[in-house]
Amino acid sequence: MPLLLFSTTPIWGYLAGGGAWYWLTVFVLLLSIALDPIVGADPVNAPIEMDAELTNKLFFRVMLWLYVPMQFLMTLFCYSLISETSMGVFLAMGVTYAPLGWDEIIGLALSLSLVTGFGATIGHELCHHGNRIDRFLGQVLLTPISMADFFVYHNFHHHLTVATPEDHATAPYGENFWRFAVRSTIRKSICAWQVEADRLKRKGLKVASVNNQMIVITVMQLSWLTLLLAIFGWATIPLFILQYFFPRMLLATADFAEHYGLMRKKLADGSYEKVRAEHAWDDSAIISSFYMCQIDRHSDHHTNVGRPYQILRVMDKAPRLPYGYLNILFVVMVPSAWRKLMHPIIEEFYDTADIIPYALPNTLPERFVERAVITDIE
Repeated sequence: MPLLLFSTTPIWGYLAGGGAWYWLTVFVLLLSIALDPIVGADPVNAPIEMDAELTNKLFFRVMLWLYVPMQFLMTLFCYSLISETSMGVFLAMGVTYAPLGWDEIIGLALSLSLVTGFGATIGHELCHHGNRIDRFLGQVLLTPISMADFFVYHNFHHHLTVATPEDHATAPYGENFWRFAVRSTIRKSICAWQVEADRLKRKGLKVASVNNQMIVITVMQLSWLTLLLAIFGWATIPLFILQYFFPRMLLATADFAEHYGLMRKKLADGSYEKVRAEHAWDDSAIISSFYMCQIDRHSDHHTNVGRPYQILRVMDKAPRLPYGYLNILFVVMVPSAWRKLMHPIIEEFYDTADIIPYALPNTLPERFVERAVITDIE
C-alpha cells in the first residue's frame, strides 16, 4: 500500500499546482531515504502457523494487481503533460494542459522514472507466482520500462545459478560497480535469449516461433514504444530512455549488493550445493521494505523461492547489510565508499561463516585466497 501511494505522487504534484510540486516524488523518496535508518528494521517474522492463511489471502495479490494499471496510467499521464498532448481520459478527469518550464519537465520526468522504476519490484513478485495470470501481469507491468526480459533470466537462470560464476547477477569481491552494471545488464539480456532457446529445443519446438517468450516480450515492448510515438511524438524518446535507465540501475545496484562476494560450494559431481541463507545479503529496514516489496529479506527469497512477499522471513544465518536498500544502493554507486563500508563486514563474515569467498584476482586478503573461488571476468 505505501508503494501504491508513492506511485500517485505525480498526480498529487499536478493537483497541488505544478511548479516545484512536480518534484514531489523526488522529495518523498529523499525523505524516505533520510528516515530509513531512523525508523530502523523490522526483524519480526509472521508466525509459521499463519503461513497458509497469509499465502492464500487474496488481499495481498490484489495489492500487486493494482500497480499494473497504475504503471500505465502514470506513464500516459506524465507523457501527456510533458508533451502537452491532451488525452480524453485525462480531460474527463478535469486535467488542463499548459506549457511546462524545464524545471517542471525535469521534475515530472524524474518522478515518472522513479514511480515506474520501483514498480519493477512488484513485477518481480508477480513473476515469481506460480499461476499464469500473475506471471503474465508481471511481464505486462515490466513492459513500459523495457524489463520484461527480466522474467526469463531471473526465474530460469539467476535462481538456478546464483552465487556461482555462471550467474551474471552475482558480483565477485573487488569488482567495480559500474563495470558490473554494464557487464551484468548486457549479459543477462543475452542469456535470457539463450535460456529460452534452450527451453524450446528441449521441447522440440522451433526457436523462431510464437512459443518463444523472448520474442513475445520483445514484440510487446516494441508495440508499446510504437504506440507512445504515435500518440506523443518524438518527446517519447528521452522519456522512454529515462524509464529504461532508472529501473536497470535499480536492478544492477540491488543485484550487486545482494550477492556480493558470496559463492556456493562445488560438489564432487560438478554441481553446486543447495542455496543457503548465507548466500545472499539480507536487510529488513522498514521503509526500504515498503519500496522493495520485502525483497530485501533476500536470503529467504532464495532459500524458499516460492514464498510470497507477505511471509518472507528474516533468517538468522544470513549476512546483514549495514543499512536498508534505499541507502545501501547509493553507497554501491561509489566504489570507494562501498569498499570502505562493506569490505570489513564481508571479511568478518568470511572469518565466521561457512561460506566460500568469491573474488577477482589480487583483491582478497591473503588469508582467504586458499579457499576462495577466484574469477577473472572478461
